[in-house]
Amino acid sequence: MSPIAQLLSQLLATTLIVAVSHPAFAKNPWEAVKKPSNQLPASIGGYSNGCLSGAEEMPLRGEGFQLVRTGRDRHYGNPYLVEFLKDFSNAVEENQLGRLQIGDMSMARGGPFSSGHRSHQMGLDADIWFSQDERAAERPLSSWERDNISAIPMADERKHILLEKNWDPRIPNILRIASEDPRVARIFVHPTVKRKMCDIAGSDNEWLRKVRPWWGHNYHFHVRLNCPPEDKNCKPQAPPRGKPCEGGLDWWFSDEFYAILNGTAPTKPKPKPEKPPKKPEMPTQCAQVLTAPAAKP
Repeated sequence: MSPIAQLLSQLLATTLIVAVSHPAFAKNPWEAVKKPSNQLPASIGGYSNGCLSGAEEMPLRGEGFQLVRTGRDRHYGNPYLVEFLKDFSNAVEENQLGRLQIGDMSMARGGPFSSGHRSHQMGLDADIWFSQDERAAERPLSSWERDNISAIPMADERKHILLEKNWDPRIPNILRIASEDPRVARIFVHPTVKRKMCDIAGSDNEWLRKVRPWWGHNYHFHVRLNCPPEDKNCKPQAPPRGKPCEGGLDWWFSDEFYAILNGTAPTKPKPKPEKPPKKPEMPTQCAQVLTAPAAKP
């Protein structure tokens, strides 16, 4: 090995030692890596236990969309997701439904977050606000505006009621565009938002099959894509079951649910486990994703 090569090797080793010893890296190395890997694009593992190679960074603004909360560095995705978001936003604009505000996607190499999300780990999930800021419709938002404007909630989580004064009549049409796209596996919304859309849709509700009620999601909807056809190490989401507006939706307005919400549900003492449950191991390919060189700009 030449003297120059030896020096470069030593510098690389020193850089890795410093990075690994850094508190942020030690706490969660996935949050410390700020650039996508130089590998081919692939979503690896599951939505809540996986990683992302060859990620693409979502543009700050485009036809029908504006990114928000960009200071979090969570605006990366599989190119499959980026393409979908551009197509979806373009369709929203063409139908005169406004300009979407896209929030959290995934980190530069996917992986788990220290807080905020269990999913969003392999570049196929995106949070999109229900509300639309008037300034974003007229011009690009500044860096400060992107990180400080507030989303308007559609539901009161504590009272578990829809905030009719905040309801935007464009929401059902926007969600229908996403739901009818074959790339979409699920759309998660607050239960009261799902019930509102079921009331509006009436018997024309088959498109609501993919729209599922879930905890939170009172100020944004969460779009999840199916695995890209070429990604062999991506674990798919099971197809939705049941009728679009019955069954599972009813539970979210049952006595059992309200008891859980209010903290009055009876609790049974749980037997002490012999061993603490193990965290699921990430796919073996993720170690290579984490340590791979960064993609060139």
